Amino acid sequence: MGEKEPKEKTGFFSRIKSGLTKTRSKLSDGVGRVFLGEKTINDELLEEIETVLLTSDVGVDATTQIVEELTKEVARKELADSKALYKQLMKQLIGLLERVEQPLEIPESDNPFVILMVGVNGVGKTTTTGKLAKLLQRSGKSVLLAAGDTYRAAAVEQLKVWGERNDVSVIAQGTGADSASDRLNSSSRLSTLVTCRGNSLT
Repeated sequence: MGEKEPKEKTGFFSRIKSGLTKTRSKLSDGVGRVFLGEKTINDELLEEIETVLLTSDVGVDATTQIVEELTKEVARKELADSKALYKQLMKQLIGLLERVEQPLEIPESDNPFVILMVGVNGVGKTTTTGKLAKLLQRSGKSVLLAAGDTYRAAAVEQLKVWGERNDVSVIAQGTGADSASDRLNSSSRLSTLVTCRGNSLT
């Protein structure tokens, strides 16, 4: 299924919030179900946590790191009950984000600044690309979109809609074409380039 387009009159930050709701709800609802009621800390509970993290697109490496750390703390008897385990899980998730959090700073240069969007199917790469293009455009940047996701049905068309909506040029071949040629054709065009690449795992 294609990603739903936001309404025209919705504010920019409201649309970002809406786009993140799906993944956030899947994670929070899943964790909530795991910790519903009084739970005994055991291997089964840790496996349930692992499943929720993986199915919420947290990623294999991050999930493995989190579960291993929780397992060590359980073995050291540092977590007295499921509430303590929940708090430690939240701390681990926040810590992962804080380590990679940084502002998007685009240096002044005659060369293009490339932002490559990568993610599993359905997480909102194309929609986020369109929103990011608008934000950069409003900040005075020259923006060009290049369609790297040429295999998903309607992906190119969806990016073109965002380009038309934001009055941003889109470099794209037909569905199934070599996506590398799009990026090659666009690499010398404008100061800021946002490319959308799908069908890849982070």
